[in-house]
Amino acid sequence: MTPEEFRKIVLPEGRRLYALAFRFLNSREEAEDAVQEVMMKLWSERNVTREYSNVAAWCTTVTRNLCIDILRKRKMLKLGDPEEAEAAASGETDLIKNHEQHEAAGLITLIISRMGEPIRSAVIMRDLEGYSYEETAETLGTNVAALRTMISRARKHIREEMIKVYGYGT
Repeated sequence: MTPEEFRKIVLPEGRRLYALAFRFLNSREEAEDAVQEVMMKLWSERNVTREYSNVAAWCTTVTRNLCIDILRKRKMLKLGDPEEAEAAASGETDLIKNHEQHEAAGLITLIISRMGEPIRSAVIMRDLEGYSYEETAETLGTNVAALRTMISRARKHIREEMIKVYGYGT
């Protein structure tokens, strides 16, 4: 891949990769550093034949794997600070509806942060980032049917946790 091709094909993925990294790391600085490191890695591997026919999927996989490595180094695989999620869930706002949405979002983030891999990545990519089933399956190295089952079970788990632990939906 020439430098010009890299600029046209890979660099435009930067914003999307930043959003993905931010979802995993919940830190602006770490997400920026991660994307910069990903771009350097993609540049150094630009001439290696990729198993991905889709450059966006390749970029996403590299970003996801780097974020997981960063979280492992922190020795806490989580999306965000549970204290922040709980604070968001119990914080007071002027509008009750806004408060309930904020609370539910904080609780869902907390529940997802406690899920194991690859389920957490599947939920983040599909439900929070809006990737298609095909893109998510390719990135996670699985097939669409298995991904659909994984996401269905994850959603069921989230609903059950919201009802059982937090009393939502009752």
